[in-house]
Formats: sequence, C-alpha cells, structure tokens
Amino acid sequence: MAVVVDVVVAVAVVAVVVAVVVVLIDGENVFLAQDALCTLASGPLGGHDLLLITDDHSQHLMDVGRVAVAAGASHTPVLVATQYSFLHTIHPARHTQGSLLTAILLFQHDPTTFLLFLANNKHWNPSYLVLFCLDAHLNTTTVLSLPIVQRSRFILLLQPAAKASRPRLHAFTSRPTDVHHSVKKATLGVWSPGKFHSREALFPPRFHDFGGQVLRVPMLCFDEPFIYFDKKNMAGDCIGANADAAVIIGNKLNFRMKFDYMDEIVWGVKRNGAWKGMLGELMYKDRDLVINGQYISPDSVSDFDLTYPYWESSFGIVLEVPQPLPQWRNILYPFSPLTWGLVFVTTVVISSALAFILHRLHHTSDPIDIALKVAAVLLGQAMDDRKVRMWWARVWLTSWWLVVEILAVVYTGNLVAVLTIPAYPSRIQTVDDLAKSHYIPCMTDYGSMVPEALKSSENPTLATLGDKLFLDTNLNPADPYGFLLTEVLAGRHALVCSFDYLIFTLHEKRVAHMTYVLNDKLYKGYFTWYLRRNTPYTTIISDHLTRLVETGIYAKIVELHKGKLNDIETQVRGNGVLNLGHLQGAFIVLALGLVASSLTLMMERLVYPMNSTHSLVQYSSVHTCVEKCGNKDTVLPYTRTYREEAECPPPPCTLDSTLNVRVQASSQLDYPCRDPMGSQEFQ
Repeated sequence: MAVVVDVVVAVAVVAVVVAVVVVLIDGENVFLAQDALCTLASGPLGGHDLLLITDDHSQHLMDVGRVAVAAGASHTPVLVATQYSFLHTIHPARHTQGSLLTAILLFQHDPTTFLLFLANNKHWNPSYLVLFCLDAHLNTTTVLSLPIVQRSRFILLLQPAAKASRPRLHAFTSRPTDVHHSVKKATLGVWSPGKFHSREALFPPRFHDFGGQVLRVPMLCFDEPFIYFDKKNMAGDCIGANADAAVIIGNKLNFRMKFDYMDEIVWGVKRNGAWKGMLGELMYKDRDLVINGQYISPDSVSDFDLTYPYWESSFGIVLEVPQPLPQWRNILYPFSPLTWGLVFVTTVVISSALAFILHRLHHTSDPIDIALKVAAVLLGQAMDDRKVRMWWARVWLTSWWLVVEILAVVYTGNLVAVLTIPAYPSRIQTVDDLAKSHYIPCMTDYGSMVPEALKSSENPTLATLGDKLFLDTNLNPADPYGFLLTEVLAGRHALVCSFDYLIFTLHEKRVAHMTYVLNDKLYKGYFTWYLRRNTPYTTIISDHLTRLVETGIYAKIVELHKGKLNDIETQVRGNGVLNLGHLQGAFIVLALGLVASSLTLMMERLVYPMNSTHSLVQYSSVHTCVEKCGNKDTVLPYTRTYREEAECPPPPCTLDSTLNVRVQASSQLDYPCRDPMGSQEFQ
C-alpha cells in the first residue's frame, strides 16, 4: 500500500511540475504574442482599419487595451470584438470587407465553429487576414483550409513553436495546391520585427503561381467574336477573343482551363431565386470562372465576384429595310414635298408679279404671255430678253435665272443619285418610334436580363416594349436566330440582341443589306468575367485582364477574330446599272406633256378655226418703217410688234405736223409702233 501511495504521489508531483513548466512556457508565449501584436498594430498594419476579434480565452490572456493604445499611436482605427458579439451585431461594410481592412483573429482554442457561422455572412471578405494562434499544439492547417479563411487575398498565420528551447513565433501563409479543396501551409520564417517590417513582407502574394492547377470553365460557343465554334477544326473546339485572353492569363499565372460545353443555351439568369445557365454552373456545380460575354446586373453583383469590365456593349435592335419607293416616282424624289411646294409657289409669285408690274406700267400688252415665259425658264425654255427692256426688270429676271440654274443643278445631281441608288421611305430610328409602330420586339430566351428590365421599367416607352416583347423559347443550337430573322424580314418583328453578336449574325446570314440597326440602343453596359463569390484570386485575374485591355492587346485580339469571321461573309450589293424601271418617271412626264400639248392644240383649233382671218402669228422685229404719205416717203425707225397674216398688205398711213404716225387699222389688224429707244410710241 505504501508503495502505491508513493507512486501516486510521484506521478502527481511530475504532473504538477509539467503543468508549471507548460504554464511558464505558455505565459512566455503569451507575452511574446502580446509584443508581436502591439508591434504589428503600430507598425506594418498601421494606416488600415483594424478589426480584432478574440475568443473567450484569449481575451483574458492578452491585454487588448495595449493593442488599442499601440494602434492609436499610429493613428490607426481599431475595433475590438469577441466572437459572440461580432456574430450578433450588424456591422458596416468597411468592418467586414475591402482592401483597406485588416482583420485579426486571436484565438486560444480551435475557431472552426466560429468561422463556420461567419461563413453565412457573404459580405465577409477582408483583403488582409491575420490568424493569431496562442496554442502551439493546435492544428492550424485545418483552419487555413476553411473556405471562409481562403476568401482573403492575403493571409498571415502566427503561431508559437511547439518544440523550441526558447519561445518564438513562426509565420506562415497559405498557398493553394488545389483551388477547390487542399491548401499548403507555407512557412515564412521566425517572427522578428526587423524581418517583417512592412505589409509586403507580412503578406507575400499567394497566387503569383497556380502551380499548374486546372480551372473549370462552363462555356457557350454562340458568342461571336468572344467565344465561338472553330469551323475549321473538326474537333469542334471553341475559340474566340475571350478564350485567347484567358489562355494568355493562364500562361502567365501557370494554370490551365477545362472548358465544359453546355447543351442548354442559357447565359445566366436568376429565376425563382435560383441561378440558371452558366452562372448556375458557377454557383452550384463547383465551377471556377465564366469567360463568356456577360453583362453586369444588380443580382449578379451581389452573388458573384466580377472582374473589372473589359468591353463596352449594348443591345441593338434590327429591322427590315423598307421596300423601295415606286420607281415611277423617281423624278419627284430629288426634292421633298416641301421643297416642291416652295419651288411652285416661288415660280408663280415671281412670274405673276413681274408680268403684273410690266402690265401696270404699260410695258407689255400681254402679261399672261410674259408670266408663262418667265415660268417656262424653270423647265429649260428659252426666253427672248428683248421682250423685257426695263433695267430693273432685267435685274429681276437675272436673279430668277440664277435661282433656276441652282435648282436645276441640285435637281440633276439628286436625280442621278436617286436613279443610281434606290429611294426608301423614312426609317424608324428611335425607341419611341418603335414602341408606336406595329413591329413586335423579339428575343431568344437565352437568360438575358433585358425582358425583365423592360417589363419592370418606369419609362413608358420601355414598358411598352416589354409588354409587346416576344420571347422565342424553342432555341435551335445550330441556328438560334433563324426563326426570328425570318420574322424580321417579313416585316413583323424587331430583333433585340447584344450588339456585337447582332452584327455578326446579320453578316453570317447575309441579310445585312436587307436589314438595318436602329440608332437608339438599349441598356448600354459592360462585359465582365464571373467568379464564385469571395474567390481570393479574383483581383489577380482581374488585374491581368485589365492589363490586356489597357495595352490594347485585347482590342487587337477582338479585331483579329472579327476579321476571321467576316472572311466567310459575302454581302450582296446592287450593281448600279440603270434599267427601264428607273426611267419610268421621265417617260411618264413625257407622255403627260404630249397629252397636254395635244389637248392645247385641239383647244386652239376649236377656238381659232383654220379658215378664220384671226389665225394669227405674233412676232417682233426691228426694222425701218417706211410709210408712204401723200407724194413723199417718210422714213421712221421703230420697233414693230404686230400680228398679221401671211398675205396682209401694209396699211395706209398719214403724217401729221407733230410727227405722230397714225396707222389706219384695218378691220382685222392692229399695228402699234414703238420708238426703238422706248421713249415715243406711235399708233
């Protein structure tokens, strides 16, 4: 019995000694951790917001107040909270995420339970995370492997050495050996203020090299020129500008991509609270990256990580080109109806006003004749300027002739253009006009945000388009837009589609000459690549993609693929040859002119029969009037404007003392004589 008691006492003594030694060692570790934490708060971590979260044991072992004082010395704001209080408090975004936040998790016991609860907060994603473990024997590798920990771009783990002659802290970081599951606990060395004097020394890059890992990428190959089938490759692989950019980034970061081609043509849409399409693959099926052209939407921003936008785009609307106007009206197309009306009114006013003024001033006895001849200039008819001898009237006519010349040149030039290029009715070019028209907007139901955005829009025009929108749910992967383009060419629908893909489709189907794209666009936006929420390497990939964009490399890649795609396009164009249809208008006018002249001739024959002595010919001449008065000849120069029949003899005349020649008019003729200088008139 005494021996047993002695053994028990000896064991108890050893246990006490070991416990004392452990406490002493742990105490030294705590003091070392205290100094290290204060050094970090006042030095390398200064300048950023600090969030210090402690568990129930560490808050009693550490003097948290000293840490706050050290942080205050460097003017660094610090928030201290326990695990329980942090989980049950709503914090602003700057206390849970961002590149200006450094979160420090101080723990004595395994924090896995706390971290699993914290994982429910999808906003938790500090760029810098410090795991400060006070237990040298705790398995921190499992802590590093937790997805909530791997969200952070930079990770630092400080832990006391388990087997060391003197207390010291080891620094570690996490490097992924597999982007999905396992991580590598990589050592950074023994803690010392001199070695870890800067933030860059504390947080080395974790993803400068992916170690040849494979990223799984869901893909749809109907996204020209970004992603599309390589028709020259019998294997049917997908190529495109985005695929090339992803390969360049993968070669730089040492990762490969495995493309998972999807059968269902759904880009990414949230329906009934669940994501469908490629974004559904990314959310629920452990995919890593979506590189198809995806617009940024409010729902996607809250559920996924996004790279910086790399391409600006919008949704275009395509309509059929209206049928050309009737060719027989080509002669009228050079001028608009308003222009024709102004030309007609101007001609009537100019000719009538001049004739009226000349008649009122007794410079013409036939104003209708003058008006018709002035107006006929517009049709290319010559006019004898001797009919108008007043200087102001000639200035009037000269101005009118200049106007007519300009109109003739403009009309001829436009007529040539109209005869060469078919004339079309005015086109719809705005969304407002489209909403008021009979056209029905249509789209393929591939998971775009446009249908829902139109229907829920507060803009009346967009809401009208949303109510009229037709969605084609029967998608044919081989020809997704075949049916809708048929409806567009039939003049019933207006196709809505991403602008870049829309242009490609019109050229591929060789209907670019039969359709046109509205000037107005819908929902101008930006393309981005998508990653799972809180992916730690999102910023890395985004930075490399942005470099490709800013250096112009990405734009060059896009142009190369557009050129490759356009090689297969042969657009049908008119040959510019004039045919009889183009000349219909001119021949119709000629026919109308012949009919009008024939009717005029018939009217004259009815009014002035052939046997009438009043069938007269009117003309003007300048000659010397020789009148025989009595036994001597009187020679008198004058301008005679007269009407006579072919065989009419000259009339007798008398000469009075005032040299006024009075011509005796016969019953059939009238001979007015005028002084050639216009100063004296003889009757």
